[in-house]
Amino acid sequence: MKLVAWLAGLASAITAGAYMVVSLNRWEWNRALFFGLILLMAEVGLATGLILRKLDRLGARAGAAPSDPAVTGIVEATRPGAPDRFAWLRESTQRTNVFITFLIGGGVVLSGAAWLVDQVASRTSTPSREQRLVRLLEPISYPEAGLLVDDATAITQDVPGRDDEHLRRLLRGI
Repeated sequence: MKLVAWLAGLASAITAGAYMVVSLNRWEWNRALFFGLILLMAEVGLATGLILRKLDRLGARAGAAPSDPAVTGIVEATRPGAPDRFAWLRESTQRTNVFITFLIGGGVVLSGAAWLVDQVASRTSTPSREQRLVRLLEPISYPEAGLLVDDATAITQDVPGRDDEHLRRLLRGI
């Protein structure tokens, strides 16, 4: 059965590669991309099969070989016991060990507060309030002609933009 799988993968790769070359020669780009994708999938499948076969052989060889008791003792002596995941909390109360935890918790709380403010603001906005905001912002809006002075005005004036009514209104007479 393994031989059939290897032959099918190899046949798929060869066939897809051949059709990809034929499609490229015929300038059929979409078909060439399709067969290139099939070739890539076949290559990944074959490479994965080869890697797994090699790992299986290495595992079988390592299990069959007798292990050195001295090396086994060293490895077992350095094996970690039950990990104490909160040892950093018990080290010292003078250090800022819990700072990161509070920082992350504070970020979650601030994100929740920002979401709540956004929800309240989206529900309290009405068209009449938007029109009022437009009227309030109108005096500080940009002039219709823009802030740029055209070349003719810049050449004829000593200080470009000084005589521009829109700019003077924006800067309030400065």
